Amino acid sequence: MESPVMKLKTILTSLSLALSIFFAGNMPASAATKSGSTNVSIVLPDCIILHYYSALNLNFSDSNGAVDQGGNNWNVAWSGATSGGNQLSASNIYQVVPDLVTLTIPNAWAIRGLSPSGNAKVTLTVVNNTLTSGTSKILIKNGTGDTFISDNGGHSGTSITTSLNGITTTQATMGNVKMTLDFSQTNKAGAHTGGQYKITAETI
Repeated sequence: MESPVMKLKTILTSLSLALSIFFAGNMPASAATKSGSTNVSIVLPDCIILHYYSALNLNFSDSNGAVDQGGNNWNVAWSGATSGGNQLSASNIYQVVPDLVTLTIPNAWAIRGLSPSGNAKVTLTVVNNTLTSGTSKILIKNGTGDTFISDNGGHSGTSITTSLNGITTTQATMGNVKMTLDFSQTNKAGAHTGGQYKITAETI
């Protein structure tokens, strides 16, 4: 038979264990927190987008008219022969329509993209400088300062280095084409075809 003292110890031990379980279940546990940092890097490739026209149809306005070359005195013999006047010639007629016409086609190309330097090289090459209609010809002049490109940053030439402002359309670099046309071998109205230039854009 258990003694009163032993019974009391058993009761106290049971009570202590019950209280420990009670408080352990009702006390908030301490939070465990750990943090880690991640470094992010992004590698972008060279990329460039060139916008251009695959065809240009240049429609020149009419240039009709009568040109008054002033008065002229002729000596007329009774035989009907005339002499002494100044007949019209290439040297004295007014040049209403010039042999050479230089025109600028605004915003004829655009580029956008990414490059290591933030720049791009844009080059214009005249592939075929002759437009024909039978025997009639129009020539695209290809000498220094005749046919070239320019950008909206003030650069011009047959090959220019220009800024790449990114890949968004609103920041695209716009450019013009300046072309000099030679009409000295042109003798027909209507369409003359066959001329071609090429624009090349590359990242640098």
